[in-house]
Amino acid sequence: MGDDDRVRQACAFLRMLLLRPGEYRATWERTAPPTPPEEINYAAVAAVLKAADPDAARRALEGEALDTDLLAEFTRAFSLRPRHAERLADLLRGSPAVRVINGDLRAPNLVRRAAPTTQHETLSLHELHVLGPDGKPAEHQTIQLIRSTVDGLESLPLRFDTEELVIDVVRGGRVGEVYQASDTLYAVDLLLGTPLNRGETALMQVRMNFFYRATPPPEFRRGVLGATKDLTLWVSFHPDRLPKRVWQARWDALDHAKVIDRELVELDNERSVNCRFDAVERAIVGFYWEW
Repeated sequence: MGDDDRVRQACAFLRMLLLRPGEYRATWERTAPPTPPEEINYAAVAAVLKAADPDAARRALEGEALDTDLLAEFTRAFSLRPRHAERLADLLRGSPAVRVINGDLRAPNLVRRAAPTTQHETLSLHELHVLGPDGKPAEHQTIQLIRSTVDGLESLPLRFDTEELVIDVVRGGRVGEVYQASDTLYAVDLLLGTPLNRGETALMQVRMNFFYRATPPPEFRRGVLGATKDLTLWVSFHPDRLPKRVWQARWDALDHAKVIDRELVELDNERSVNCRFDAVERAIVGFYWEW
C-alpha cells in the first residue's frame, strides 16, 4: 500500500468513527452548533484536540494529512477504544489485514463477479452483530472454522450490503480486492495466510465497522451456501434504541428475500438475542425486528 493510500484509508476510518452516532461524535457535538448527521464540525473537533494547528482536524478528516503524532492526539482527546486505535495505527502502517471501503464502491467500473463455487466446508461459524444508538449496524465479528474441499484453496468470499465499512482480518489472512457480487451485495476475497490442501483447516476471525448513510432493513441474515454443524448468531441492541419485537426467521433467498418461517423471541438481560443451530444446510437464517 502506497503512502498516499495509507493516509487516505486511515483518514477515512477516522472520519467514519467521528461521523456516526455514538460517544466520539457526542464528544465534539458538545461544543458545536446543531450539525447535520452527514457532516462534521471541524472547529469543534479542533477544540477537542486542543491542537496547535487548528486546521489539522480538517486535513485529517478530509483525507489530506495524518501522521502518528496527530493520530496519538485523536486517540487521547477522544478516548478511542483500543481496537479502534489499533486499526487506525494498522491502516497508517499499511497493514494488508485491514482495509477501508467507502464511496469508491459506487464507481461505474466496479468489477461484477459471480459468487465462486464453494471450495470449503464451514465446520463452525459464530457471528455477533452490534447495532448503534441510531439503530443502524455499527460493528460485526465473525469467527469461522473452515476445511478445504480442494487442493490449493487460497481465499473465501466475504459479502456485505453497505458502501462504507472497515474490514479487519484479525486472524487467518488479509483483505483482497472489492467486487460486486449481486444487485444488492458487494464482496471482497479474504486471502488465506497459507493455501489449504484438501482436508486442511483454518480459523478465520474478521471484525467489521460499518457506516450506513441510509437506514438498512431491520434484520440480520446469514446465508449458508453449503452446510455447517455449528452456527451461532447474536444480535446486540443499543440501550438508546431497543426494538418492540424481534423474530428469529428463515428466508427464501439473498436478494429480494421473503420470510418463510419465523418465531417471536425475547431480548435477554444484555439487550441481545441469539440462536444456535446444530446443523444448517443451504439456508438463510437470522433475525428481524420492529422498532
